[in-house]
This record gives sequence, structure tokens and C-alpha cells, in this order.
Amino acid sequence: MGLDPRKLSLPRWMVLAVVLLLVSGRGSCDVDPLDCGDDEDNDGIVSTPGVPVCSSTDRNALLRFKASISSDPNKVLHNWQASRHNCCDWTGVTCDGATGRVVRLKLPNQNLKGRLDAGLSGLSYLQVLILDNNDFTGSIPASFGGFGRLQRLCLSNIPSLSGPIPESFGSLKSLQLMDLRSNSLSGPLPSSFGMMSNLRNLHLYGNKISGPIPPSFGLLSQLYNCDLSNNRFSGRVPDAFAFGLTALLNLYLNDNKITGLPKDMRNLTRLQWIDLSNNPLMTGDSVEGIATAPLISQIEMSSCKIRGPFPAWVSRLPNPDFTLISDEVTPSLNLANNAISGRLPRALGKLTNLEYVNLQNNLLRGPIPASFAKLQSLRGFNVSYNQLSGKIPQVSPFTTFDKSAYKPGNPGLCGLPLTPCK
Repeated sequence: MGLDPRKLSLPRWMVLAVVLLLVSGRGSCDVDPLDCGDDEDNDGIVSTPGVPVCSSTDRNALLRFKASISSDPNKVLHNWQASRHNCCDWTGVTCDGATGRVVRLKLPNQNLKGRLDAGLSGLSYLQVLILDNNDFTGSIPASFGGFGRLQRLCLSNIPSLSGPIPESFGSLKSLQLMDLRSNSLSGPLPSSFGMMSNLRNLHLYGNKISGPIPPSFGLLSQLYNCDLSNNRFSGRVPDAFAFGLTALLNLYLNDNKITGLPKDMRNLTRLQWIDLSNNPLMTGDSVEGIATAPLISQIEMSSCKIRGPFPAWVSRLPNPDFTLISDEVTPSLNLANNAISGRLPRALGKLTNLEYVNLQNNLLRGPIPASFAKLQSLRGFNVSYNQLSGKIPQVSPFTTFDKSAYKPGNPGLCGLPLTPCK
């Protein structure tokens, strides 16, 4: 069996497809998935049954929103009319049966053009706001920080949505899901970010957000999925980041300008997957704290400009009980496309749960240690484009991998699946 590159260097669509960890018989991760695409019976709304009549306050807020829309090609706002007093019957609007207050506004994929009107924050009982895949321009109004009951905020795939994330978002105490991916948001993250005490699932992928990660992130004790990838974050991840994130399972920091991690990550007791690919880490020591995370299992650090000997922390990585690892996590180590030199550490053989190892395109030399024969769970292995030599461990799975796992490069390697050793 040869290398499966889809597992070793996950494309962004796959990364985003697996961020929601599901309850499984094997895994111990009992989080409930949150998604902007959930149907209305499964999006967390708490409301009273009944035949609602909307409040005038909410009707006026909705009409202000409609007035800010310059193009409605699908005519989804056609029945949003002042003459139709019961806004609970308007397209995309859901009201509470007892109070008549709007609790859900859901208009995704409608090609609406215009601006996000600040008056929309008048929907003070709103719990779900889903406006993905529209064509809004301008910035997110600071008044959106007034959505005190909001649980899900979904404003993704709006390329013309720009400007900073408002500092007022620290007031979103009920927010559980924030999906702002694939926009043009910029500026630093507000220092108030850590005040969103119920935030569980965060998607900021594919924006232009810059500056350091604020220390307040360490206060997000409910956060289990954090995707900050493909932005312009810079500097070391602050030590405070690793203080209180005891629920964190997945951390995506790839495609930024991150230079290091906290040295002590032992409080991240559930962290299983970290992606730091395409960051200027420069040295292996800059991320040595990763070995202190007790359940870390999937490590992506390709193209990080890591130079020098094989990172010593790899020999200190935990080998967690496989029953504690989520089905969505593949135990793997990806250090491809760096400038790591010297010999492969024998201690890597102790990580018997590893399923994929990708070390291609480095400056490694010497033999493949005999201890690697203990890696009986391997389904993918690649050390091509190095300077290794000596006999390949003549046991399965090493003898059954495709030749591309070892070649090109490594002119001194021999034994199955390559030519016999002389």
C-alpha cells in the first residue's frame, strides 16, 4: 500500500468537512455538532409553540434590513411588506409562538445584494442568524454585539464583507457557533473575544485577519473546534491560549505567519488534531510544547521552514489509547517539505498508533531505524526526496508500500519494495 496524500496533507475542503466531531462508539468526544446547514428542527432554537403575531419592534427591524437590500433576484423578500403586519409569516422568519418575537432569520444562498443594516440588531430575541452565500458589502455592524440571545451566527462566503470583527462581539454571551469563513474581514481579533463564554465552534478560515492571537482566547473553555487558517495571524501563540481551552479538540492554524506555540500545553487535555502547515516556524523547538498535549494524535506541519535536526519533541509525543481518539482523527505525523536534517529517531517507533507518516522532501540521512518495525498500524509512509540509506525494515507494512514511498531520492536505500541489498 502506498502513501495516501489526502490523509497526509489534507486539502482545505477536507479540513472543513471534518471539523464537527460526531459521537461514536469508539471515541470519547461527546460534543454535539453545530452547523449552519442544520434543518430548523435541529438548530437549537428554544421557542414556545403557538400561532405568533410579530411585535412591531421586530417588524420595523426587518423592514430596515429589507430597505438596505438593493437586489433580491429570487424575490425572497417579496412578502416582506409593511401592509402585511404579521412578519412571522414572512419568508425566512421564525417567531416564538407565545411572544411573537423573531427567534430565527434564515436567508442563505439568495444572492441578496446590499448592506447589513445596523437596525437588524433590533431583533433582540434572535437566536439564529443565517445569511451565508449572499453579496453584502461593507462591514459587520458593531450593533450586532447586542444580540444577547444569539446562538448561531452564520455569515460565511460573502467575499465583499470586509472590515474588522467588532469589539462588541465580546457581549455575545450565548453564542455557540460563529461561522465567518471565506469573507474579506481584516484587522486584529478583538481582545474581547474570550468573553464569548459559550462559544464552541469557530470558523474564521479564509479572511485577512492579522496580528497576534489575543491571550483572551484562553478563556474559551467551551471551544472544541477552532479554525483560524488561511489568514494573516502572526507571532507566537500566547501562553494564555493553552490555559483554559480544556474542551479543544481541533486547532487549525495553517497558512498564517505563526512562529511558535506555548511550551506547556498540558491543559489542552482533549486536543487531538493540530494543523500548522505553511507557517514560518523555522525551528522544531518553536513548537515543542505540542508533546505535552496528552491526546495529540494528528500533527500537520508541512512547509514550515523547519531547519536543523529532527525535532526532539517527536520522541516525547504521547501514544494515547486508541479508544480515546475520535473517529474523525487519523493518527499521523506530517513534517514534509521542510529542511530537517540528520537521522530519524529510533523513539519514533514507540508511536505504535500512527497510521500515516510523511517526511518527504527533507534532508534526512542514515538508515530507517529497526524500531520502525513496531509501527504496525501504518497505512501510509513517505520518506522520498531525502538522503536515507541502508536496508528498509523487511517486515510488513514497509515491504508492501509502493516504491514511491522511498523514491525518488534515497539512493542508498535497498530491500523490498526496492532492489535487494548487496
